[in-house]
Amino acid sequence: MKDGLYDMAVKIGKYFVKNRMTNVLDTVINFCESAKEVSNHEKEAKMKFFNMLYLANKNPFMLAGGNSYKIAFKKFVEGYLSIVFRFKNAECHNREFASLTPDEMLYVLGLANRYIKCNLT
Repeated sequence: MKDGLYDMAVKIGKYFVKNRMTNVLDTVINFCESAKEVSNHEKEAKMKFFNMLYLANKNPFMLAGGNSYKIAFKKFVEGYLSIVFRFKNAECHNREFASLTPDEMLYVLGLANRYIKCNLT
């Protein structure tokens, strides 16, 4: 599975580099870590993580950084992850990413962040 996770991380990294987006993954990683810390159950942690992303995306004043940072965050959340609000919770419609555990999400996001920092000039 680690090869698949690595490939997913590179795919996310290439998405950022290709679109010349500012790096928002530090914020995304912080949201994932926070959700994981307050939840003992995997499903609950994922739900909290997706809700955090949705709320920050819908209320960009919550995010630090300039307009280009907020646009990049929005593009990643809505475009790549396809986070939508259904009933009472946000859902991730990127099946590949949504199928990961919170630990795997952190692993993938961390590797993608390293890829971006090495390749975005």
